[in-house]
Amino acid sequence: MEPRKPVRERLLDAADALLFVEGAFATPVDTILKAAGASPPSLYSHFGNKEGLIAAALHRRYEVWKQVWDDEIAAAPDDAGRVLALWNALRTYQSERMTERWCAFTGTAAAFPDPAPELRGILDLETALLRDRLLETATPIAGERAEALASALMVTYAGTMALMLREPYEKAIDEGRAGAASLCAAFA
Repeated sequence: MEPRKPVRERLLDAADALLFVEGAFATPVDTILKAAGASPPSLYSHFGNKEGLIAAALHRRYEVWKQVWDDEIAAAPDDAGRVLALWNALRTYQSERMTERWCAFTGTAAAFPDPAPELRGILDLETALLRDRLLETATPIAGERAEALASALMVTYAGTMALMLREPYEKAIDEGRAGAASLCAAFA
């Protein structure tokens, strides 16, 4: 028999399974506690409040997402492949890690228009990762126009995520990747 996980990990697992699938506002704390087999004092002692739990769960996701994207960039055969690694990473992350139909970071930003500093920090960190990496990978392709390409790629990525709400994720990712490939070709 496998030993029971520590309460902090159980709370984070419950947050992943519920908050980012059902929605932050639609999921009461009691439901999270029940799924985690935890008490209210344990949630508040580890995370302070529900927003603190969400921030910690997003931090954990951020680290996994960043590693998946790092791996795809490292495996890319060329400059365009490094740009398109974002969509490859999204496919890997979606098929192996995500249970929700779209981005937990975007969904959280929509649910909390004025988040507490800790939550704002992780949302900003993830946005900076996207912007910085897109600029970094766009530079060898677009040179002086790299900022414009990176911006267009960011919009294409956001569109891919939104399309995942309407269509199967495989199709949305394929279409987003094709759009990103067209942008790379146009800027090359």
